[in-house]
Amino acid sequence: MGVPRGKRASPMAGKVFVVMDSYVRRGMLRFAVYFALLAVIIPLPLSSQENEALKPLKKVIPVYPEVLKHAGISGTVRVRVLIGPDGIVKDVEARGGGAVFIDAVAKAVKQWRYLPTGEHQRVSEVTVSFECCNTVTTIP
Repeated sequence: MGVPRGKRASPMAGKVFVVMDSYVRRGMLRFAVYFALLAVIIPLPLSSQENEALKPLKKVIPVYPEVLKHAGISGTVRVRVLIGPDGIVKDVEARGGGAVFIDAVAKAVKQWRYLPTGEHQRVSEVTVSFECCNTVTTIP
């Protein structure tokens, strides 16, 4: 291919591609930096090993309150559990559900034990359902 007869090649013709190439490189570099920052900011889903660590090793089932059992009252309670590095439950906070069941759930969940990490505290969400009149279900 070459330059057609009678036409002269522009002295800038080769340089335009070099300048454009540097813009492309800068754009790719910016994209890579943004992507790396995004990966640091947004946490990835828990690995199966970390997920297993949030399942209690020791689980005490909450006691269905006798008064509520006899009255035929059912309900569900959601709590937020703060787990220490040693696997011991440090705090139980009510997040919703039947207020009459919260004391029974908090008392039981405070006795749960998780796999120790030795590094940092973790948070787990627990749901407990009381179904009239003897069934108590916990998740996880």
